[in-house]
Amino acid sequence: MSSEKTYSLAAPIRKTCDLFRLLAGHEVLGLAPGEIAKGIDVPPSWVSQNLPALATTGYVEQVAGTNRWRLGVQFVRIAVTVGTNLNRAKQQLDDLSARYSVPTDQVERYSR
Repeated sequence: MSSEKTYSLAAPIRKTCDLFRLLAGHEVLGLAPGEIAKGIDVPPSWVSQNLPALATTGYVEQVAGTNRWRLGVQFVRIAVTVGTNLNRAKQQLDDLSARYSVPTDQVERYSR
């Protein structure tokens, strides 16, 4: 029997997460409200009500001069921060690995 506890995610939060996943990959042109509604299986009213509200947080934004939507600046900043931190951690591991590596000319001596 598993000791791992499972949690049920509230429907509005789940749909918002679905929205973020759907918008990922559409950073330039965004998606039209109808495409969003169909993509996350919500009524058009959900899109027209929630996207402008989410835009106030910076997590989504309307593409200038259109009725299309994409991930916003705040979301992208989070992604850039994660990427930067992962690259920094990788560099630290690479540096540590290099410190512990045996120089090539000494490998044969240690393998005897």
